[in-house]
Amino acid sequence: MDEPGRPSATGFLAVDGGNIYYEVEGAGEALVLIHGWLGNLRMWDFQAQALAGSYRVVRCDMRGFGRSTTEHVEFAYWADVAALLDHLGVDRAHVVGQSFGGTIALDLALARPARVASLTSVAGGVSGYVPGLQPEEDNVPWSDLDRLWDEKKWSELAELETRIWVDGWGQPNTRVSRTLRDSIKKDVLSTYQAENEEGLPQPLEPRAADRLGELTVPVLVMIGTLDEARSRATAAHLVASVSGSRCVEVAGVAHMIQLEAPERVSEELRDFIHDHPL
Repeated sequence: MDEPGRPSATGFLAVDGGNIYYEVEGAGEALVLIHGWLGNLRMWDFQAQALAGSYRVVRCDMRGFGRSTTEHVEFAYWADVAALLDHLGVDRAHVVGQSFGGTIALDLALARPARVASLTSVAGGVSGYVPGLQPEEDNVPWSDLDRLWDEKKWSELAELETRIWVDGWGQPNTRVSRTLRDSIKKDVLSTYQAENEEGLPQPLEPRAADRLGELTVPVLVMIGTLDEARSRATAAHLVASVSGSRCVEVAGVAHMIQLEAPERVSEELRDFIHDHPL
């Protein structure tokens, strides 16, 4: 019998020009949790433990994050997830993605619709979609992120990322617990400081923004009321563009919803998947 809270399987999957680290817990219908740009599969620890009693929870570190690696080759994030499902013998799964992981999950649902039973976007992106916001609506210093990256000022970049995505832009840096804030910032900084080989991720073509009408799977969109304007506008656009989709707003939470409101996210996922079985 598997020890509670411990993965039933772990390993590395060799893909073209890379190695993907993965963990599998529990049994039942497959549930894939895809992390965002600021971390790795550990960002879903709470949900994995909460849901592994009912589902076969699959997680991986995307290329360049956590324990996964890549060479300087062309690849698609969604294709890596599909390859992992193939490796694990999973024909169809409920797919959940947070932030950039939501972009990957959406791309997978469009590229391989038969593999996705339901789609949950947790403050997720839509490839190719740029909200038409006024400057006063979107005052995040995006250009500073690019500048700090180019200058390899990793500490400053990690702090700015944390202010935007963890605190919530314009919110005090004491809004979330110091433990949570420091933990995410540490993960961001360690990823940047590692300066690992960067791959050449290829976008889905045509982009998801032009294909939302193709979605036929149940879609749940979660968004925090304190998230920055682009994320909130993207969530609204996704909901408005997909017939029958459901939106859950989480009050008093910014971008890292599954870390700020772990119980709420777990409950919403359990209810949504229960209503849409394989």
